[in-house]
Amino acid sequence: MRSESYFKDFQTLVKKALPRYFGSGAVFSHPAPKTDGGENPFKGRYFLYYWGPAVISAVLIVVTLYLVSNRDSSVPAGLFPREKTEFLAAGLLDQKLAKLEERIKTDPNDIQALFEAGFFKYQKGPQNYIDAISDLETARTRGFADIRIFYYLGRMYQAVGLYDFALEEYQRFLNNRPDDLEVGLLTAKLLFSSGKYQLAAKAYEELGVRHPKNISVLENLALSRWKNGQDPKPALDIMSRLGAEAVFRAGYVSGRIDYDNKDYSAAAQKFELAAADLPKYPEFSDRAVLYQMLSDSYIKLKSDTQAIAALNELLKVSPANAEARSLLARLTKARNKTKSPAKNKK
Repeated sequence: MRSESYFKDFQTLVKKALPRYFGSGAVFSHPAPKTDGGENPFKGRYFLYYWGPAVISAVLIVVTLYLVSNRDSSVPAGLFPREKTEFLAAGLLDQKLAKLEERIKTDPNDIQALFEAGFFKYQKGPQNYIDAISDLETARTRGFADIRIFYYLGRMYQAVGLYDFALEEYQRFLNNRPDDLEVGLLTAKLLFSSGKYQLAAKAYEELGVRHPKNISVLENLALSRWKNGQDPKPALDIMSRLGAEAVFRAGYVSGRIDYDNKDYSAAAQKFELAAADLPKYPEFSDRAVLYQMLSDSYIKLKSDTQAIAALNELLKVSPANAEARSLLARLTKARNKTKSPAKNKK
């Protein structure tokens, strides 16, 4: 059974650790003591050698079981789920929220219950964000201190479009955990998307010091520096030395810079190379952006056939893109018109 295996592993660790405190590292290979006139194995150091590990193991297991059975199972201290895969199931969330609402109804100043209610409403999804924000802000105003509040409020303020509020919460979080890569990236990306390129470049520079070989940091640093009128090449050069995926992403970023420079021919070439490598990198999140810029580059170059191909790929990634569908219909119609005279001549 798994529990027996865990117990044996734990006992082995205890046996390895004990000699540091009770003598030589060879204690547990000591020959069995003689009982015919020799020293009693249940006295003195022999008791320690042979029965000590079992006794210590038993005590620690009992203590562990006691702590587990008596812990608060609602929101244990330090629990910090961030992804949907870490969230509770909907039914369980509803049960917990019902109990919390009763606690808050009984005691409106139960700040622990207010925090937990906001925490679980966050897990229920965007339709509950306004209520979740209210609960977390109330808990904080009334004295609840926990850095998780900064993270959850930041995510929700960003989701509802209150970007300045989100940035304030992210900064509060980073004041406590400056090495947190996720929140550092959230902050820098939000600055970039808000058009605050100078601040975004500075944020990515700071992240680059802490995470010098992180591809996401480097590619966004290059883009931010470019938007801020700085040279993106140093960041791209570093990426070119970090392996195939980094080279792929550097090519994509270079294409974006060429596109912004209105060098559509160079941009199209780099986007085509990046598109060819997309199957190797299923986690790449800018597929729709890549095909949108590729199709627009070909439209600007008056290469309708290539533009149609790129738009078809874009619609595979983003089938609800009405603008791409309209462009595709217009280009296809125009191409068919140019082909029809040739058919009539035949």
